[in-house]
Amino acid sequence: MKSRICITLLFAARILAHQPVMDMAPRWAGGYGFQIQYESFGSDRMLTEDPSTLDSTFFQNTVWFEGVYTWNRSIRATFKLPYNQISTEKYIVDAASKISKHSGIGDLILGMPLKKYFNMDRTTVNIGFTPQVQLATGKSSEIQSSYTGYGLSLSYSAEDPILYQLYDLFGWINNDGSKFLGLDVNLGWHPFHNNQKNQGLFIMWDVSGRIKLNRDNSRAQRLFTGPQFVVYKENVMARSVLKYPVYENRDAQITTGIIFQTGIGFVF
Repeated sequence: MKSRICITLLFAARILAHQPVMDMAPRWAGGYGFQIQYESFGSDRMLTEDPSTLDSTFFQNTVWFEGVYTWNRSIRATFKLPYNQISTEKYIVDAASKISKHSGIGDLILGMPLKKYFNMDRTTVNIGFTPQVQLATGKSSEIQSSYTGYGLSLSYSAEDPILYQLYDLFGWINNDGSKFLGLDVNLGWHPFHNNQKNQGLFIMWDVSGRIKLNRDNSRAQRLFTGPQFVVYKENVMARSVLKYPVYENRDAQITTGIIFQTGIGFVF
């Protein structure tokens, strides 16, 4: 597993959790939408000492195209398709550095979020159950592998005129024998909303935890946190997130660095 550092990093970000559009819309029967998101992360700081490697770098940029359709507010289907650009460089003892690059469409993820809504006096709550499947639609290379996988997510969110909260716990199994566990938490403030124009702003704090269990029994653990901003007007939503690694164990091999995500979505 240590020869494919990027596989650990690839799942450090957001792909195994969150659903379009922006986890918030649409909420009506026959609704549909799509979103485009850009994500970047990477670094040159190692977390472990490999006697054969002095240092390594890893950088990834991904553009996600995602969509959703709602049969009714409780049953929907989603897809998420990435286009990845990855570059790595290894500095080998007594040898020239090795540079590897990969670009192309990644693995398609399909989901069926099932939600139960509860409308209270000033609060809307929903509990979600989301089975997902990953199809090996991408191409494999020396630094990137294409996998089939199966995932399951349990989520809880609540929203009132002032506060927003989301908790998403998920697990994932790939056909290479690796497993993932994750928890995403969004805690937010809704400081502005114009009901007549249907526009407003959310200011949130994001906490993301990831554990990757490899076949060799190594366990990469990561914890990220940072601010998130969501703006919306009528049927358009935009989100930007900046997350910092606050904990990464040595089995993670190389630090993820700062994660930056931004995107725009449309619902109809």
